[in-house]
Amino acid sequence: MKLLLMRHGEANFDAPSDAQRQLTQRGSASVIQQSQQLTIPWHEFTSLWVSPYIRAQQTASLLLQNYAYKKHLLNLQSLGCITPHGEINEVQNFLLQQQHEGIVLITHQPLVSGLIGHFCHANHHMGEPMRPASMALLEGEVAAAGCLRLTHLFHP
Repeated sequence: MKLLLMRHGEANFDAPSDAQRQLTQRGSASVIQQSQQLTIPWHEFTSLWVSPYIRAQQTASLLLQNYAYKKHLLNLQSLGCITPHGEINEVQNFLLQQQHEGIVLITHQPLVSGLIGHFCHANHHMGEPMRPASMALLEGEVAAAGCLRLTHLFHP
């Protein structure tokens, strides 16, 4: 299994609620830059799951418009359990039910770092810090605690 975890791009704070925060120009530019990473095996990913928050949805849209292997289509869907305060076990259970071998999740801090720690070290406190638009590629047999390894980390 390949799991690409991405934190949304930089977002402004001028919004009626956290869920309505939008990407800044700098955030959009970072997402576009990251989406063109040639070392990511884009052709191996079949589904893209994204938080319902606006900044994550905007990140997904920019990723789909600009990712390096456009000949291969990613199936985009929203996933409510990957918001900033999502539960790691709920995300794990979701991933264990998926039939896909290559999944992209666009989510938020602190969840994204917690997922890296959980899947790679069986400890959600040991995850890599993820800046806006950072991506982490995890690989292994199954998306369960301690069963994946971090193979690439991409910061803008």
